[in-house]
Amino acid sequence: MGDDNGDDRMSTFSYDGDGEPDSFNLAELQSVVDHYFSTSCKLEKLAQGGYHKVYDILRVDGSPLDAVVRVASPAFPKDKLESEVATCKMIAAFTNIPVPRIYAWNSDVSNPVGAEYMILDKIRGTPASHNWGDLPEDVKKTVVSQVARYFLEIFSLRFESAGSLYLSPLSPQFLIGPIIRAPFYRALDGVVRVSDAPIPTIVDPNRGPFSTVTEYLSSNLRAELEFCSNHRSVVLSELHKYNPNRLAESPPELGDRVKLHKSDPTQLAESRLELGERVLRKAIELCSVYPGDILIPANITTPQKPFSLKLNDFRLSNIMIDPDSGRVTGFIDFEAATIAPLWECAVIPRWLQHVHDPESSYEGGTSKQRKVLRAVFLSAMEESARYPEWREAYDMGRPFRRLADLLHFQVNVWASNYQETWVDKRLEWAKTHPGIGFLDTGGLEFDLDEFDELEVETDDLQVDTP
Repeated sequence: MGDDNGDDRMSTFSYDGDGEPDSFNLAELQSVVDHYFSTSCKLEKLAQGGYHKVYDILRVDGSPLDAVVRVASPAFPKDKLESEVATCKMIAAFTNIPVPRIYAWNSDVSNPVGAEYMILDKIRGTPASHNWGDLPEDVKKTVVSQVARYFLEIFSLRFESAGSLYLSPLSPQFLIGPIIRAPFYRALDGVVRVSDAPIPTIVDPNRGPFSTVTEYLSSNLRAELEFCSNHRSVVLSELHKYNPNRLAESPPELGDRVKLHKSDPTQLAESRLELGERVLRKAIELCSVYPGDILIPANITTPQKPFSLKLNDFRLSNIMIDPDSGRVTGFIDFEAATIAPLWECAVIPRWLQHVHDPESSYEGGTSKQRKVLRAVFLSAMEESARYPEWREAYDMGRPFRRLADLLHFQVNVWASNYQETWVDKRLEWAKTHPGIGFLDTGGLEFDLDEFDELEVETDDLQVDTP
């Protein structure tokens, strides 16, 4: 049961930045597991990341119990785990998606283990991310077809308000509470903005739940503006990092202000903060009209319930499969799933999008390989009566999802003439095009797949050289 720190009784989480490592008691964790299964067990580490560790639970003779225990870093507030448990249970209750059964959990970091944990089923199979590129195409197609059908099942879940799911001690079993997402549930990239800040005793009101799309979209921006007001010296210090002895790296859009404050980086930071706060306020206004509370699409089947469940950063590693048949054995890892507008939930997995698509990710193979599998994904979706609504939400929602992708950024990103122009264009557009996304292609409109074919044809040209 030994762990990475050489101590058989303790395990450590180490973070990026200047954060102090956290530890938890492995011996106490094993006692919890022994008690739950009413037998002596042993733990073998299966996987670990910056914020989680997963242990296989075995009997002392090495035989499997088909269960794992996952430990979360004490850096997280308890509602992250509680929401993940509720999300997993809701998916199990209202869809046909295979998910792990959760046997027990504890979200109180003051427990004897010293960290949050949950005991759950060990899903058979391997993560689809393992050797995805080496799997036969027919196996990949089988995986993708099932993922498409499961995505539509999730899309069919509808809610009256936005936020995150929690278990309720009363009926109904689930309720929507404060949202679980950055910047509210963890420091960005592991960097704590206010060192030695006490853990809040009350929930940030900007976390919702939200009765309107406008409130939901603007929540991060409002929180960032409040942070700028309450921790001005911290924000100026962050902005100062862009300038001391690094004037050549100062954002070019600040123009003459860089020259004006060349010998005074503090003044430059003040100017950047002024710009950033102004753009943040404009972005909050944009959230109220782009698309604001207009239903997207306008004819959705559940106008009183315009929200659905959005999986956070759904990766190949979240899909367990039988690598021989392609059968999906389970979806795992539902942390930071949120209840969001329908147009934000109607998505194609990033690993199926064209490699140059803003909604793509690094994994998934070449654009040509993704194109084939994306067609399989859409074909499987077309078999459902929900497909037309999903497709309209997907297509109409694309420009609004671009806005949603920007909303978690801090003021240093918004402190840009480029960002201000970006916001201003859409504010002006929304005055005469309510509920319609702004198309900004710089005058160039082309299909990415057609562009790939053009590149291939160009590569095939034979050029004679002297």
